[in-house]
Amino acid sequence: MASVAPDAASLAAARKLAGSWSHAGNRGLALWGLCQGSGSKPYQAVVDLRGPAYKCSCPSRKFPCKHALGLLVEWSEGRVPSADEPADFAAEWLLRREEKAETRGERAETGDEAPKRAPDPATAQKRADRVASGLVELDLWITDQIRSGLAAMDTSWAGFDAVAARMVDAQAPGVAGTLRALAGTVASTENWPETVLDELARLHLLVAAHQKLSSCRKILPIR
Repeated sequence: MASVAPDAASLAAARKLAGSWSHAGNRGLALWGLCQGSGSKPYQAVVDLRGPAYKCSCPSRKFPCKHALGLLVEWSEGRVPSADEPADFAAEWLLRREEKAETRGERAETGDEAPKRAPDPATAQKRADRVASGLVELDLWITDQIRSGLAAMDTSWAGFDAVAARMVDAQAPGVAGTLRALAGTVASTENWPETVLDELARLHLLVAAHQKLSSCRKILPIR
């Protein structure tokens, strides 16, 4: 949680919002809820765990705001129930995100995006080194979880988020999103051990494939 909070004060304020929530729910990787503030209308908070991404109707300039963080706190502590459908205010925002993602994909397919400058080889190598280092750490973490057993695994949001934050630092945001999604799986699925084990196996194969590809590039440099 601390890795996504803009500062310690925001996280502390978020934890104080317990008891201020109503009409909270989660479906898939989406969370939403109403948080009563000092005004007459409660703030509408939504979190998309795939980013993660956040939306709140409050005027705060901090991102994510304490309400979005508070919703994450509620969810991580099991106080956000599953729902069949998102609330209207959440569904609208989530739909807009899906539409934007589809538009970006269509532009990429048709070549309508502005041409990008060729990446600097030195910069590309530094990024590749960071990704490789991060994936090595990820594989060690996976090995530790399997060796210790899933029963001893830290399945809290904070537990997964700590590893996800390291993947963000290593410039592997897709892996980070997968890890954060696992926290949602644990919180909302009864047979989560099977799902988590399958996902850890998939991540292990991803690391192995990346290492093999890196070795091939060193032997036969791509020009």
